[in-house]
Amino acid sequence: MKERYLLIDFENIQTVNLSRLADDLHVTVFVGSSQKAIPFDLVQGVQGLGARVEWVKVEGNGSNALDFYIAYHLGCRFTQSQKAQCFVLSRDTGFDPLVRYLTGKGFRCQRISSLAELEPSCGDTAESGYQRLVECLAKAEKNRPRTRAKLANHVSAMFHKKLPDREVKRLIDLLFKEGKVTETDSVLSYSF
Repeated sequence: MKERYLLIDFENIQTVNLSRLADDLHVTVFVGSSQKAIPFDLVQGVQGLGARVEWVKVEGNGSNALDFYIAYHLGCRFTQSQKAQCFVLSRDTGFDPLVRYLTGKGFRCQRISSLAELEPSCGDTAESGYQRLVECLAKAEKNRPRTRAKLANHVSAMFHKKLPDREVKRLIDLLFKEGKVTETDSVLSYSF
């Protein structure tokens, strides 16, 4: 049986759709001490996961309090099983040194910034819309958007504003998943 865990930094990413997660994925949602409300859609989506979901409310305040909770839980998972695979859902690049350290020690750990990165990639890169986006961004070396919002506007304009917002977001998520785009301190970098 696979031991796969998704640890969600809910202070950092509040919009998540957990309805399409693989059946073998266990989810822990870390909620900051000052967060008082959880969106109804998230709660409704999580109910279907039953015992595969756990909520952790961080006690106390601090600039990285929630991050330390996630680091602790990663350590617990890997102590329980060295075969575990862990994903940290966060746009906080502060997790990257820890993830590199763990992977260097042979643990399977990855920070992701979107749930789309967990979806199978079969045929994703062959999609014509995605291919077109990659080709356009590769050619526009000096005029690439430097923020997520500008990239979303760029993608929308590229498709004559006919794509629904969820499709624009999906295409951007694929760019991150394929390693074509990375984000550091809210600034995008490209690898073509």
